[in-house]
This record gives sequence, C-alpha cells and structure tokens, in this order.
Amino acid sequence: MQDVMQLRRDASRRLYKLDPSKLRQVLDFMDSLLDRSARPSAEPASPQGSVQDLLAVAGSWEFEPGELEEILQDIEQSRLMELEDEYRWLT
Repeated sequence: MQDVMQLRRDASRRLYKLDPSKLRQVLDFMDSLLDRSARPSAEPASPQGSVQDLLAVAGSWEFEPGELEEILQDIEQSRLMELEDEYRWLT
C-alpha cells in the first residue's frame, strides 16, 4: 500500500509542474484509462502471435514472399512512432 501512496504523491508533485495544456493531456489520458478499465471487454484480448498464427485466424491471404513480414514490421514501426509522439511530453 505504501508504494501506491508514494506513486500518488510523486504524480501529484509532477502535475503541479505542468503547464495547462500538458495538464489537459494528462487528464484526457487518465479519462481514457478510466473509461477503458470501466468498460467490459466485448472480446478477450488477443495475444500477439506469429505470422502463422495470424494467417490461421485471418484465412488464406496471398502475399509475395516476405511481403506480410514487411507489412507487420511497418505496423509495429508506426505503433512505436505513435507511442513516442503521445508520450514525448512525459520526458
């Protein structure tokens, strides 16, 4: 319980250092976390798997050799870039 209280104190101290626009971003992020945790999941979370797992679920798509791996790498890179942009204000 002490760890949770310390986290709350640390978060509170840092909130006071933010300018209003950054504070609004934090509040929006907190709202999205609260909304997500309050909403029951319609489907269970899908575990990440291999290309073969994806194809077994998605059906038999036709790709050039290596094309699917390239697409998945592009998606992963896009996700990482979005995360960097979204959380850049935290640093």
